[in-house]
Amino acid sequence: MDQLNKIKVCFLISGYGTNLFQVLTNLKKDKKRKFLPSVIISNNKVRDEIKNIAKKVNQKIKIYEDVKNLNSINFTNTDLIFSIGYMKKIPSGIFQKYKTINLHPSLLPNYKGLMTHKRMLINNENLYGFTIHLVNESIDDGKILFQKSKKINNLNEELLIKAHKKLEYENVYKALIKICIVLDKL
Repeated sequence: MDQLNKIKVCFLISGYGTNLFQVLTNLKKDKKRKFLPSVIISNNKVRDEIKNIAKKVNQKIKIYEDVKNLNSINFTNTDLIFSIGYMKKIPSGIFQKYKTINLHPSLLPNYKGLMTHKRMLINNENLYGFTIHLVNESIDDGKILFQKSKKINNLNEELLIKAHKKLEYENVYKALIKICIVLDKL
């Protein structure tokens, strides 16, 4: 698949972008790339290591930092928007016009919103995991596209968060490839 036919993905981030870094690292190694990162948007600064690896994967990538209003961005070179640690509500005009997915750190429909790990431990859950879902008007409520879970082996919140991140790092890239393959059916 040549670069022109690849699915163009816009990534939305807020924090350090560790999941995005893992996705880009995996993409750089993948000879059969199913998608191409076309845009990175952050409401904060983007770390240099993310910028560097993104440019190695796609020299034409656009990177926007300190974006306060997503409506100010032109998404025309985008097939899919992936909120991968973006901590703001996405305006409806964007997800109604562009296929938009979100990575959420729980097994939806349980534990929508924030502090998911703390609530899982309080409720003595047996499993932790993540969900990738379509974005709609409600927070963490769209159609579930992918989930991955694992047994909770430790009741320490900090250790659970570390284990959770490891699970995401090992699986989000594979999940995104699967979603890209069926993108036209979403």
